[in-house]
This record gives sequence, C-alpha cells and structure tokens, in this order.
Amino acid sequence: MTRKFGLKGICLVVLLIGGALPALAQPDRYDEQNEAVSPAALAQFQKGERLAKNDRLDEAIAAFQQAITLKPDYVQAYQQLGLAYAGGNRYPEAVQAFKEAHRLQPRWGQVYDNLGVAYIKMGHWQDARDALAEAIRLHPDNAEAHYNLGLANGKLKRDQEARAQFAEAIRLDPAMAKAHKNLGLACLNLGLLDQARKSLQAAVRLDPKDPQAHYALCVYYARAGDTQAANREFQALKQLDPKLAEKLANLMRPGAPVKQP
Repeated sequence: MTRKFGLKGICLVVLLIGGALPALAQPDRYDEQNEAVSPAALAQFQKGERLAKNDRLDEAIAAFQQAITLKPDYVQAYQQLGLAYAGGNRYPEAVQAFKEAHRLQPRWGQVYDNLGVAYIKMGHWQDARDALAEAIRLHPDNAEAHYNLGLANGKLKRDQEARAQFAEAIRLDPAMAKAHKNLGLACLNLGLLDQARKSLQAAVRLDPKDPQAHYALCVYYARAGDTQAANREFQALKQLDPKLAEKLANLMRPGAPVKQP
C-alpha cells in the first residue's frame, strides 16, 4: 500500500541528532605510567577487571575501591571504577571517578572521552562538550571523540559545529555509519538537502539494519517530494521498527501537528 505523506509533518527535522547513546571505551594505558603498585593493590585491580568482564559490577566496584584504598593515586583503578559505575548506569558516580583519574593524570585523553560520554548519558550537554573538546585537543585523531562531540553540539543546537565534527569523524573513519547518519541529520537541520541525501544514503548502505537511518532518509525524500523513495524507506523502517514507523506515519499524516517522536 502506498502511503501519502503530508508536508506539514516534515517541515522540520523530526529526529533528534544522536539516536542511540554512545558507549564508553576501555582505556589504553597512558604513556606516562610508571606507577609503583604494591602486589596487594595490583591483585585487587586485576580482580576488579576479571569481575567486570563477567558483568559482576558491584563486586568489581568493591575491588577497584579496595585497590584505591591501598593506593590512593591509582589512576587506572579510578578509570576502571568509572567504567564499572557506568556499566551499572551509575553515571554521577562514574563522573566522579573519571574526574579523579583526570586530576591525577590530566593528559590521559581517554579519561576526557569517557567523562564526556558519561555526561552525554546524563544529558549534561555543555559539560560533555567541554570534556570532549579536551579529549580531541589531546588526541585529534580520535574519530569516536569527534563523533561524540558532534552529538553534544547537536543537542546544544550548534548544528554547524555538529556537522564539522561528524565530517571529521568520517574523514578519520569512513565506515562509521552512525557518523554518516548524524551528519545527514545535521545537514537536514541546516537545509543542506543534497549533502543530507548523500550522507543518509551512505548511512543506510553501511548499516542497512539501522531503523533511524531509514527514518531520516524517509524524511529527506518526503521533503524532496519523492514519494516513491519515501515509501521505500518507510517500508524498510516498518520491517525494522514498527513502532518507530507508526510514529513517523502519525507525524507525516496530512494535517498532523509537528512534534518530536
């Protein structure tokens, strides 16, 4: 069945930039590390790592805390403690652990990256932007950090800056489908429809099972007046995520009010 799309529902971009929230990254060992760690503290740290890998997060947290008790300046223990807290959706506590790791080792870029992601999870967009900008200053070739900074900028309605960060993430990692998708969304917000089309088509090509990419491409085609292509993307979306497809159908119904899904 061919669906007729109303124009009123597509005069604005209806997907919030971002979609699924980013994941925190396991850190690399920082270059400057020459820590003298006692056998007891190291044993607790390694115990925490084993427990965390098995999703026994409460026990892992206790082990990392014990390692820190034995060595109060144990930077890696604070970083892993933050990851364990984040794994349990305890983001305020994760932020405090990452901040302590940063205090002890201010040039470890991964700390800033994970701090920024934790802030994103909490919806603290300006704090996320500040942390991720510092992560990029320390490691400008970190594609994931550029992508995450793009998310924060998008939520802050800084669409030009979001566009630039997503484009840089793609330059560093051309196969990053989520960056193509969000670049397309930023371009839709900016009215750059041709670039939006190319980016969203790339996102669908790289990850054809991403319902949000089909959603956004459907919005693009509907705005462009290509009903056939819009219906094609709508049907793909319906197969992947019927609830999201129904939200889009309601939004695009002729005469429907414009609102965020």
